Amino acid sequence: MTALAVCRFAHFMAAMLTFGSSVYLWLWAPERLSVALTPAVRRLALVGSVVALLTAIVWLALESALMADDWSAAIDRGAIGAVLADTAFGHAWAAHLVLAAALVAVVVFGPRAQWAPTAVASAALLASLGLVGHAAMQTGAEGVLHRANHALHLLTTGAWLGALVPFAMCLGAYERGGLRREAVKAMTRFSFWGHFIVATIVVTGAVNIALTSGRAPIPPDTPYRALLEVKFVVVAIMISTALFNRYALAPQLKPGARALGALRATCLAEVALGAVAVALVSAFALFDPA
Repeated sequence: MTALAVCRFAHFMAAMLTFGSSVYLWLWAPERLSVALTPAVRRLALVGSVVALLTAIVWLALESALMADDWSAAIDRGAIGAVLADTAFGHAWAAHLVLAAALVAVVVFGPRAQWAPTAVASAALLASLGLVGHAAMQTGAEGVLHRANHALHLLTTGAWLGALVPFAMCLGAYERGGLRREAVKAMTRFSFWGHFIVATIVVTGAVNIALTSGRAPIPPDTPYRALLEVKFVVVAIMISTALFNRYALAPQLKPGARALGALRATCLAEVALGAVAVALVSAFALFDPA
């Protein structure tokens, strides 16, 4: 189970970083800034897409071993084929593997200066994760709602967490001065839409909890509830940090000001906290949501 949690964490992070960073350059960065940041973000997208594909393959192997209760099934073609052909997870995962391979192809062979194809391909990959896990346990209209809500939760989380990386790069562009106006415009756009993104994360997260367990995870007397409540604390700190950045540090942003270094540090702290939140989800999603 530990190996699967680690694999899930790596897969989620790779997909979210690829999606969020590509969306940032596609929707929020002015053209000159997007061109300047493209080489670095392209490397990130390449690593992210390859890691997403490899971990998708490993995830399937580990699920095969868990279903068979035999670690040798992780490398048994027959066992893996049976999972793909005979289980709901396998049907969803076959499509997910195709999307992961398509994302690698788009990043490697797609147009270098255009980020829409990468954003769309990574969005499809990330949203398809809503077809597995706790959201896949329900059927009928409630099951459709749960899957759609979970997919939206994953997309908005990726849009926030993944975009923080090019946002930090914008601070470097601002400091160097050549693209200062464009950097301010990109950061302002992300800051504005970030309010709606974070609000959607909170709402869809609450709906996920309601659809999964039917009640608030209190008291924290099971592994699922305990880790979920730790996640609440981490996300609350992230949101508080984001609000501090927007309303305390951003108004003080000037060339050479201390606020620039502080904003960079808190931005990286948000990425680290986001990684902790994803790690917690990767772990508690393997437990019974009692």
